[in-house]
Amino acid sequence: MPCHPVHAIALIEAYLPGPDLDRTADPLLRHLRHLRHLRHGGALSEEVIADTAHTHRSGRLTVTPDSGHVVDPGVGCPHPRRITLGAPTNSRALAAFARPRTNAPAFRQNDAGARALLTTLTGPAAADHRPERPAAPVGLGG
Repeated sequence: MPCHPVHAIALIEAYLPGPDLDRTADPLLRHLRHLRHLRHGGALSEEVIADTAHTHRSGRLTVTPDSGHVVDPGVGCPHPRRITLGAPTNSRALAAFARPRTNAPAFRQNDAGARALLTTLTGPAAADHRPERPAAPVGLGG
């Protein structure tokens, strides 16, 4: 009701800060951001929205829209083994109230990211990075 006073003993703030690669508290993102400063281009790319008059740094991580692969600005293409999803990326799908069995955009994005990750882990290139296993079990003596 307009102009109706409300009395309360507590206020719960539901504000979420916007994404900011330069001020993130996440240790992995901080490390990758540090790599960005060490080498030209770096390990992370921030979404930049620009037109002829303005430039806006969104603070969001640049990823491929189809699989969530992190775009490596040093080479100008997706990094084969870095995948990220969600609100801090430029390919975000809203899921605040996504219900099961609705095929909501966030669910589809998560499915695509999982497929990309599984492909990365099981593809031919993954075999080159697997540690060798001994031919026979190693005994503990005796």
